[in-house]
Amino acid sequence: MEIIISEPEEQTICNNSSIKLRQNSKKVNYLNKVNDKPWGKEYLAYQNEEIGIWILHVSKDQETSLHCHFKKDTILMNISGCFKINLYDNKYKILNLFDCIYVPRNTFHGIHSYSDNGILMEIEVYSNQIQYTDKNDLLRIKDMYSRDKTNYETSVKEREPTENEIMNFHFSNKYNFNNVDLLILQVNTFSELHNYDIVLILSGCVFTDGKRITSGSFIDLTKNYSFLTDVVSVLCLASINYKHLNKIIYSNTHLIDYLNLNNSKNIGLTSGCFDILHEGHITNLKRSKKECDNLFVCLSSDNQIKQLKGVLRPINNINDRINMLINFDCINKIILYEETDNVLETELDNIINIVNPETWFKGSDYTKEDIFKKHPSLKNIKLIDIIEGKSTTNIINKILS
Repeated sequence: MEIIISEPEEQTICNNSSIKLRQNSKKVNYLNKVNDKPWGKEYLAYQNEEIGIWILHVSKDQETSLHCHFKKDTILMNISGCFKINLYDNKYKILNLFDCIYVPRNTFHGIHSYSDNGILMEIEVYSNQIQYTDKNDLLRIKDMYSRDKTNYETSVKEREPTENEIMNFHFSNKYNFNNVDLLILQVNTFSELHNYDIVLILSGCVFTDGKRITSGSFIDLTKNYSFLTDVVSVLCLASINYKHLNKIIYSNTHLIDYLNLNNSKNIGLTSGCFDILHEGHITNLKRSKKECDNLFVCLSSDNQIKQLKGVLRPINNINDRINMLINFDCINKIILYEETDNVLETELDNIINIVNPETWFKGSDYTKEDIFKKHPSLKNIKLIDIIEGKSTTNIINKILS
């Protein structure tokens, strides 16, 4: 888990703020309520005297304010999609699935969602100053919705949950967020938890490596622990794909931010529908990867495929195609995009200009002349020989016949 270190300037802002000395707000029972926000919605899913767990559903390209808290530390954990965590002085981090960031009090942070299914777990670690959620323990310094700098309540529309909204987490009940399994247990040994990828202590205390480990701490299941309390309450999460889902680039903004943070060299770029994966697809991808260090694949949307191939396509929707492609070692990044002009390929050209690849790869059924007409900024085009008879259309026709 990465720990954010605050800048001297933001510490000065916090120390000079009169809000820091404000008395605690009256305790509010946020359980069983949904708080609609300009950027999406949030609700309190679990709470004890040490920790509160909020679930934030953040709409694509929306973001919370850049704000800090004075009386609590915060753990931000991604459980669906991908997020940009905005920090002070225009710095930022990218949060992939199950990535965690520890934000100490007096440290400014904000949350931006790259994806349309962005779900973030905000774990509040209470202090000796307060043992419940004080939503007015807040100072905003930047907000795209021009909300009050120091008041939470005026920006919230509280309502009853709908039938399909997951609310309170109960012990031993299993919950699912877009193929992420979540479970809260009370245990007296960690031996039964090895099927989980993330384990967080909610209450209780254990001992390892000369240290006491308490609420708000993650468990390393490769270590041995002594239990200092009879039972320990833990939050467990698992996803079969989490190590591969960080390959997905959800938008051009995400792509630009990723490239700014990562010095990816010798990038090769290609595009396609990859509707029914076959030998031709796999061979072309492997041959392309041999010609570059990093292979980025632009993946067509369902809507674009319908326009190109007809209303009965795609056979496999975008989520199915993503879940197949992410498992190929030869692919480093998958860029999702919605083409606005299938003739000129304007959106694809925008991506090419952002990535500035060393090589553009396509099958030999294309010509370099036609590609250059649409994408004149390309430096080098490599045509990969296609395997005759291997195509999605041929597979569909064979099944139909």
